[in-house]
Amino acid sequence: MKRILLVLWINLIVISCGKVTPKGNIESKDIQVEDFSNLNLQGKFKVFFVNSPKNFVNVETYENVAKNLKINVSDKTLNIVEKRETQGVDFYNITVYSKYNPEKISVSDSVELNISGDIKTDNFKLNLKNNAKFIGALNSRRAAVEMQNTSRANFTGKTKDALIKIGDTAHIIAPYWVITNLDLQAKNGSYTEVDVKDTLKGNLQNTSKLLFYNDPVRRFKADKTAKIENKELD
Repeated sequence: MKRILLVLWINLIVISCGKVTPKGNIESKDIQVEDFSNLNLQGKFKVFFVNSPKNFVNVETYENVAKNLKINVSDKTLNIVEKRETQGVDFYNITVYSKYNPEKISVSDSVELNISGDIKTDNFKLNLKNNAKFIGALNSRRAAVEMQNTSRANFTGKTKDALIKIGDTAHIIAPYWVITNLDLQAKNGSYTEVDVKDTLKGNLQNTSKLLFYNDPVRRFKADKTAKIENKELD
C-alpha cells in the first residue's frame, strides 16, 4: 500500500511540475477585470494592448493553456502570469482592453507586447527581461526604461526626459522616438539606437554600442571598448 501511495505521489509531482502542452480546440474567452494602470506579464504569449471604454482581457488559445493563466488585478496592476511553463503552443494571443493608459509595465520570459495607438502618460516606466519584447509608441514627459538579458524594444513617439538602463545583450531600436534629454546607462554587449535633440549624457561600459541621431550636447563617458556612432536620420 505504501509503495502504491509513493508511486501516486511521484506521478502527481511529475504532472504538476511538467510543461503544459496544447490539447483540444482553440477557444476565445473574455475576462472582466477591475481598473488598472500597470501591467505585469510573464509567460510565452503575445499581448496586444488596446484603449477601450471597458476593462477586460480576451484570451484566445487552447482551453487547457488558457486555464494555466493566472489573471487578476492587485494594487492597480493587471497580472497575467503562467502558472506552469508552456511548450509547443502555436496559437496563444491575449488582448488587453483598458480605459487607462499603462504607466508602469513589467514584461518577462518570452512575452511580446504590442501597443495599439500610443501611450500617453506623464511618467512612464518599462522593465524588460529574459526574451521579452516591446513594440509601441510613447508620448510622455518622462520615461524610465530598464532592459536586460536578450530583451528587445522598438519605440516611436516623443519624450522630454528619458532614462535608459540597458545591459547584457538587450537591444533598443528607436530612431523615431524623439527624446529631448537622454541619460543612458549601458553595459555589456547591449545596443541602443535613439534620436536625441538637446542633451545626451550617461555612461557606456564594456562593449556596449550606441547609435544616435541628431546633434545633442554630449556629456557621456565611454570605455575604449564601447562603440559610438552619430548619424543623420534619413
